[in-house]
Amino acid sequence: MRIGNKIKGIFFDFGDTLASTDPPFITRIAISMREAGLDISNREFEIKYIEADYKLYLKHKSKGGMTPEDYGKWFMPLLYESLPIEGDIQAFRQNVRTAMSKIDFTRVVLPGALDLLDDLKGRGYKLGVISNNDGYTESKCEEVGISGQFNFILDSTKLNMIKPDQRIFHHALTQAELSPEEVIHVGDMYGSDVMGANNAGLEAIWVNSRNVDNMSGKEVKQVNNLAELKSII
Repeated sequence: MRIGNKIKGIFFDFGDTLASTDPPFITRIAISMREAGLDISNREFEIKYIEADYKLYLKHKSKGGMTPEDYGKWFMPLLYESLPIEGDIQAFRQNVRTAMSKIDFTRVVLPGALDLLDDLKGRGYKLGVISNNDGYTESKCEEVGISGQFNFILDSTKLNMIKPDQRIFHHALTQAELSPEEVIHVGDMYGSDVMGANNAGLEAIWVNSRNVDNMSGKEVKQVNNLAELKSII
């Protein structure tokens, strides 16, 4: 599996693709859910989270699009409907938020990211970030030492556009002055990143470091880590 010569740009998700936190965001939610009384392992919750992300993609398709406001309304109900929570869900969610606020974490660049970005930039690819984030993606990139590698950094909160909606991918194409056929998007979320990019006309590579099953049955390029990604570009 090699990437063809037509590719001129590579877009990346940020969280859990190029950088993460210690402990990771999804793990912190799982820890907080256990603190709130739900018996679920980190692995079980990872699978539920990624499945909810794919369900979100399907819902956005049925609705004809999605805004960040829609994401805020839709995602958590899709996630919580798959969890065996007893009693008052709103009280449980508040307990989870309270528990999460007490977990200290640090931000870290993921293994292989710096080397990969240096290599790709040196070979002349246009590089960009498309992140579903809180308005601070650029400063987070600066914190882990990768902000200077990109031609642009897009944040869903700042743009009022969000993956998997195709508009944010098309905005990125405009920034890069490239066509969909000239770009690959790389990310860890199957629904938001892979299916979202495909729906916008871009090829995608799934960083499936969690070893989750393909949910759509569609053939998808995937790697386990960034070092593996470097070997195919």
